[in-house]
Amino acid sequence: MSECIQPPGSLDCGPDDHLLLAALRVLQSSSYGHVRKLRCEVAASVVTLLGVVPSYFLKQVAQEVVLRLNHVQHVKNLVEVRRADFGPALDPDEEP
Repeated sequence: MSECIQPPGSLDCGPDDHLLLAALRVLQSSSYGHVRKLRCEVAASVVTLLGVVPSYFLKQVAQEVVLRLNHVQHVKNLVEVRRADFGPALDPDEEP
C-alpha cells in the first residue's frame, strides 16, 4: 500500500497518495462502523477495497462512496461478506 507521510499539500505526494487519503477519509466518515474499518490501496487511480463486512449492502456502500471521489478510474472491491454466525465468506453461487 502506498502511504504518504508528508502533509497533503506536499509536492512529494503523488496523485495516488492524495487519492488514498481521500478514500480513507470517506470510508472513515461513514455512519456504518464496518465500512469505517475497511482498508484500501491505490495504484494508477484504481482503488482496491479490502476487509470484511457482514452484508452485501455494506460492501456496495463502501464501493459507492469511493466511486464518487474525483480521479477514481475504477474500484476493485475485494471486500469479503462474512456473517458472524456462519464463519467463512458467503458465496452466493456455492451450495451449502
